[in-house]
Amino acid sequence: MMAWAKDQGIEHWELGDDEGFVSFVSDATGDFTKACGIEMTDSGPLSVGIIGRCKRYAMYVKEGEVKAINVSEYEGDPAGDGYPEMSLPAAIIKAIKDA
Repeated sequence: MMAWAKDQGIEHWELGDDEGFVSFVSDATGDFTKACGIEMTDSGPLSVGIIGRCKRYAMYVKEGEVKAINVSEYEGDPAGDGYPEMSLPAAIIKAIKDA
């Protein structure tokens, strides 16, 4: 996660860093993904590593409570790779304003 944050020019990305705007959090075991019901379970195509992968999403959490979650998932595109709009900044910012 540190390398990704650095590549994106994000400072103060660590969870609990009150100076940060965005937190980068890994889920190596998939426990969080499964608990949230956002695990990829679609059967194909295996070449893109779908099984066990987290769906593409953006989540707004305030004081430990999920206020908004947008999942990019469409028929024929279960990973949201072709149409990620729901998890992009404009959509989650709108969801935050509506929350």
